[in-house]
Amino acid sequence: MPKRRRHTPSTIDRLEPEIRQLINKLRIDDGWTIDEIRDQLIRLGQGHISRSALGRHVRSLADMTSEMAETQAYAEALAKQAGNANQSELLDLNSQLLQSHMFKLMLAERDGEPVQLSTKEVQEFSSALRNIAQARKVDLDVIEKAEKRAEEKARAEMRAKLDEAGSLGLIDKDALQRAKSHLGFD
Repeated sequence: MPKRRRHTPSTIDRLEPEIRQLINKLRIDDGWTIDEIRDQLIRLGQGHISRSALGRHVRSLADMTSEMAETQAYAEALAKQAGNANQSELLDLNSQLLQSHMFKLMLAERDGEPVQLSTKEVQEFSSALRNIAQARKVDLDVIEKAEKRAEEKARAEMRAKLDEAGSLGLIDKDALQRAKSHLGFD
């Protein structure tokens, strides 16, 4: 089995978060070219960033943007398909979608190297999965309580109707007692 090489963070990955965010903003929000971004980086004292490193980073931004657009299309298709689905079904669909994207990310490569997640990113992913599991549990608890309330209401209505039928003489007392006993009302 070939030995996996460790992913070395790129020049851009090693920059301060504020500078990386600026690069992303200039490219994604403002539509700046690689040369315009590089000129701005030089003005900010980051002249050591090569044009090719910036180009690779911009390409990965484009790839991520494309993947996010694809994910949004999936979500919209699911919403249309789900149509009248209840919240529980939508939560299940979202959970499956998130899990499939997390799996894709774990198998992904950047520049021919496996993607290495930072400790923080791993914590964020595990937190997202935990939050989905907790939301699902809360959802199931709410459903269970609603079903219990509906059952209690139906039983109360049934008992009231039996009592009414007995008081109106529609059912003889022995039949009424047997029905209540059979339904667990005694």
